Amino acid sequence: MRPAIAAWRSAAWLLLLAGLACSACGGGEDTTDGGDGEDAVDAGLPPCEAAAPLWREIWGLEAMATGLQGRTPQINLMDTWGTGPTDVYAVGFAGTILHYDGSAWTPMVSGSVEDLYGVWGYVLRDATTGAVTRTDVFAVGSNGTILRYNGETWLPTVVVNDPDPANPNPQAVQGNFHDVWGIAAPGPDVIQHHPVVVAVGSEGMIVRWNGTLARFEEMRRDEVFTWTDDTGTHTRVSWVRFSPERLGGVFGGGDRADPLFVAVGNNGTILELGGNAWSRVTGFTPPGVMTTHLNGIWGRSTSEMFAVGLDGMVLRRDGGGAWHVLKKENPDLWSMEPVYLRGTWAFGQSYCGELPTLEDGGVDPQGVRQNTSWALFVGWNGTLYLGHDGLLCPFGTDTTVRLEGIWGTPPRSEGDRWVDGGVQDGGIECDPVEVYIPGVNGTLLRLSNPEGR
Repeated sequence: MRPAIAAWRSAAWLLLLAGLACSACGGGEDTTDGGDGEDAVDAGLPPCEAAAPLWREIWGLEAMATGLQGRTPQINLMDTWGTGPTDVYAVGFAGTILHYDGSAWTPMVSGSVEDLYGVWGYVLRDATTGAVTRTDVFAVGSNGTILRYNGETWLPTVVVNDPDPANPNPQAVQGNFHDVWGIAAPGPDVIQHHPVVVAVGSEGMIVRWNGTLARFEEMRRDEVFTWTDDTGTHTRVSWVRFSPERLGGVFGGGDRADPLFVAVGNNGTILELGGNAWSRVTGFTPPGVMTTHLNGIWGRSTSEMFAVGLDGMVLRRDGGGAWHVLKKENPDLWSMEPVYLRGTWAFGQSYCGELPTLEDGGVDPQGVRQNTSWALFVGWNGTLYLGHDGLLCPFGTDTTVRLEGIWGTPPRSEGDRWVDGGVQDGGIECDPVEVYIPGVNGTLLRLSNPEGR
């Protein structure tokens, strides 16, 4: 571990983690993640060294058996997504799709031999019975491949370029897709309720799901070219991509009718979707030109997103839409190794525990254990960093393989965790958190926080 630098609790990380905590709770609540006394660390040690024993107590890390370890040719697992700890999908090379039911990872028939790089989906359940009413899971990969799972079978989807409305002639999309994300539809009616799903890939390729036609269509902008020759002045409209750069990650959130999608890629590319057009982000804090390759992005809401890339780069988009380059904001307080970060995930859990009562018999919600928030970053060389309570520290993984992605099971909302409606003898349950980290040669790590601390 590199020597800790004085004043580790930098303004950037206080801002980052305060944002995580704040988005987990309502207005006016105390969002300080100070713990309940047991989180105290030895002030005589460097901060990360002092925090390590407690963090090891909070978090457990294990390698999961996938049946792919040591296989030749090797199968790299690239991404994970799920609906909960008993329903998780992992995708990787040669059309590999695994499903985890809470006990074991089992292979699924994908019907494809293409390398798969990203996965996202949603499952809707009946509010009364809990029965599944609708399932959509999308996996994206090489050579224009996007697979769709309907709860029973993985099937290929049609992916075409955006047809010119004046001269429709859709052609099959080529190139590799690297990531996919979406916003779920609100109800079980497949015809009336379509999810918003966006996939991104090589050379600025962006496609969006057209639920009515059951196909993905490339998103492009029209560009008018004007030239003059002996016969007069002429114009021609061409449909071009919003960026020529490889796009490695995408995340979406907000209202389905007016979503906020952000795509990141090479040479510091950050594109934000407004309506049907993508615009490039050029302003950063502190000011400067962004040229670092970005590969992953994730957020718990539109109020806070994180993007990661080469050289330990971490960016944070705040609720006002401003992008902060955390490494440059506090260069003397940054000790993250300059490795290629591939993925990020974060969670915040508001109040949980027993509810102390007031003298008049009422309940004091401010008296319960304070909020918990963590930010996690993974990358090559077995890199895993945890950010919590103003600290950013390495968490040893006992491996040097490339870690390629990360996804976890977030806690439920506070309202869903109240016991007995919050009466005197009730309380607020703490949800456990499990995080799944895929990597090369069939690697799949599970990082568990059983008490959601």
